[in-house]
Amino acid sequence: MGLAVGDRKELESLIKAAARDPRVPIGLARRMVPTQGNIEDFAYGLVSGMVMGNFIALFTNRNGRQPDRDETADVLSIMMVSMPRLRMSIMKALDLR
Repeated sequence: MGLAVGDRKELESLIKAAARDPRVPIGLARRMVPTQGNIEDFAYGLVSGMVMGNFIALFTNRNGRQPDRDETADVLSIMMVSMPRLRMSIMKALDLR
């Protein structure tokens, strides 16, 4: 069945908020970045995990359960479509565009 309309809008809202101001995750990435790799990729992974983790926590609190297989597929689909926006906002904040 997939995500309810309210859940979908909430996830999209979290993604938009993360894209509007990626300074906090970039700051964390700068302090945590491993010696291998680069800050852009690390920040992108950090933001992705923060958005998904936040959404799953909100979903679980509201519904009293973890998302099922169809709901998880929807989450991943929405993330896949929306993540280029996050990547661009990170690149812009790092002046890499």
